[in-house]
Amino acid sequence: MLMLTIKLWLKEQRALWRRCRRGAALYRRWPTLRITEPVSWPHDDLDAIEIGHRVSIAPFTEIYVQARRIESKVPGGLRIGDNTWIGASGNIRAVGGKIIIGKNCLIAQHVSLIASNHNVRAGEIYLAAGWDETRTGVTIGDNVWIGCGVTVLPGCHVGNNAVIGAGSIVTKDIPADTIWAGNPAHQLSEVK
Repeated sequence: MLMLTIKLWLKEQRALWRRCRRGAALYRRWPTLRITEPVSWPHDDLDAIEIGHRVSIAPFTEIYVQARRIESKVPGGLRIGDNTWIGASGNIRAVGGKIIIGKNCLIAQHVSLIASNHNVRAGEIYLAAGWDETRTGVTIGDNVWIGCGVTVLPGCHVGNNAVIGAGSIVTKDIPADTIWAGNPAHQLSEVK
């Protein structure tokens, strides 16, 4: 029992050390990045990530970036513009497509940005079907406010100065200077 406890403790310490080294690499490259731990940030290539000045990431956010993945030929990547705030418990999946977030954006809590989806084919096991390469990536313009609990699906572009209401599901492009909400999201008005 004691040996099992020691082995588990050593395993946890090694995992913690790997996370600390990974976090240290992020802070060395982007010294103005503000992360409130815990944040999970697995990545395979630091060069696939670009972060602007004064970016803040709240706790319990998971940011998953993989430049290469066997399921897709489309490279993954993440770019976050200056002075952008990402709220707690966010889910950013920059795999099988790039996620680009502009500057001065406000991304509220529990927001999901998904760069790719699995293929769905009759008779195939979805987990083994590979990824859809026809709709990939997410682009968020500058000065965009995304409300709590919003999901932005692959292939969507959100224009500058747009607002997306809480709980919305974005399935298509959102023009600049507009306010959208709903499931699926639809235009409510223009920003005045």
